[in-house]
Amino acid sequence: MKYPYSPMTEFVPERATAELLSLEARLAAQMPYRQVVAMMREFLPVRETLNPVTVRNRALRAGARVEAVQPVACRATKEDTEWTLAIERGFVRGRRKSECSNFEVLTGRLSAKDRTSRVLAFVRNRLPDIVERLTTLVKATSGSDRPKLSVITDGANGLQSITCRLPLSSTPVLDWFHVSMRVRYLEQIIKGMRARTETEKAARRVLISRVDKLRWCFWHAKLEKAKTRMQSILILCRVIVPETPGIAESLAQLDYRTRALVEYVEANGGSTVNYGARHRCGKPISTATAESAVNQVLNQRMCKRQQMRWSPIGAHLLAQVRCAVINGDLVERLARYEPPRKPLSREAAELLE
Repeated sequence: MKYPYSPMTEFVPERATAELLSLEARLAAQMPYRQVVAMMREFLPVRETLNPVTVRNRALRAGARVEAVQPVACRATKEDTEWTLAIERGFVRGRRKSECSNFEVLTGRLSAKDRTSRVLAFVRNRLPDIVERLTTLVKATSGSDRPKLSVITDGANGLQSITCRLPLSSTPVLDWFHVSMRVRYLEQIIKGMRARTETEKAARRVLISRVDKLRWCFWHAKLEKAKTRMQSILILCRVIVPETPGIAESLAQLDYRTRALVEYVEANGGSTVNYGARHRCGKPISTATAESAVNQVLNQRMCKRQQMRWSPIGAHLLAQVRCAVINGDLVERLARYEPPRKPLSREAAELLE
């Protein structure tokens, strides 16, 4: 039995032009693979054999090529230009529940005033060189080997350790929204206390006075005052003797939330900055830009209306394509890709001769 054989399959596996590959990757980064096939059959003279598996394989190969090409170094910025790297976590549903129900994808945005921002995303457990990738991206985007950098995170799941490992002079900043919301929990618990006796009403007034200026302390980086107030709240929760049903439960919940806030601040020591002064200077104090990147890169393609299950490698490579599309350098990075050179087989050498 005879089988078709092509000695150039190893070197030209796509059977498509670079323009077609770029178009398929761009469409696959924005819509499901089946919709890509339907759209291409509607508007382009493609073969009937084109199917979603082919589009998926080509899109993932494009992602591997984008990942292998470093971003082009931009022109150098002014020395006083401060860059902000906001990092946020996103979660994607795993392909098999037996392996993992979902996995974490780190997404972020690197931005500076009057400069075009860049989006980044990668599966955290797949890459041992996260620090190296971030360093390369920051240096290439800023055009400097020693840029002024601030890294904003929510302080969860060891994200602050990434900042400490960066070989750059960076300022860690704890997201203000997460700090403020933890104080908000305490305010809501005290506000919901239904004190009836005079003792409970007096205790509630004391608790309100302790929590009242807590957010102000964090806003102006008065950490010692904030810790003193939180210690006072913990002591009051243990000293107050509840006389009305429900007060004991509120005190227990207040004690739990206050201890969680103390642990959160201590775990991210050195990251609580003077948010008021930073905000007045027009510098970001929250991970809002990173959350928008999570919505752009992950949610719109993988989590919201397109609730598919993904393997870590598939989600990682497609995220590279989607980031390149958002950054506007997909075609340029695919054009700069150079496949690894392999020695020609005897049949290929004879064919070329």
